[in-house]
Amino acid sequence: MKASLVKGIRQEARHRVVSQNLLSAIMEGGPPVFATPWMLCVMETAAAELLIPHLDEGEASVGYGFEFKHLAPTPAGMTVVGSAEVVDVQGNMVTLTIEARDEVELIAQGTHVRAIVDLERFKRRLQRKSDRG
Repeated sequence: MKASLVKGIRQEARHRVVSQNLLSAIMEGGPPVFATPWMLCVMETAAAELLIPHLDEGEASVGYGFEFKHLAPTPAGMTVVGSAEVVDVQGNMVTLTIEARDEVELIAQGTHVRAIVDLERFKRRLQRKSDRG
């Protein structure tokens, strides 16, 4: 990874909530609110996109861990902005704060850890696992 990957850099990702993103679309009887997996995806997208310009050739980042709370509901039609900020870099592990806001309020916040991996090595490991199945 490049020396430019430092504490304090930030990135945002935007997503307009559509009916397919609602809990009611993925869980029978669920309310028509932005589903947590989709919200997490917006925040993870911000984190992953933040790291791209700071990776060396042949590197990629992968999600390692999340701890977050979904604080408020969001209806279809609103735009959600996910953001990520680097708070620590230890070896190949990058810790970020993450949050999501809709047009009215903060809807989620927490932390996310991403691992910087050698992409070819990672693909070989994945292939070995695929070959077992």
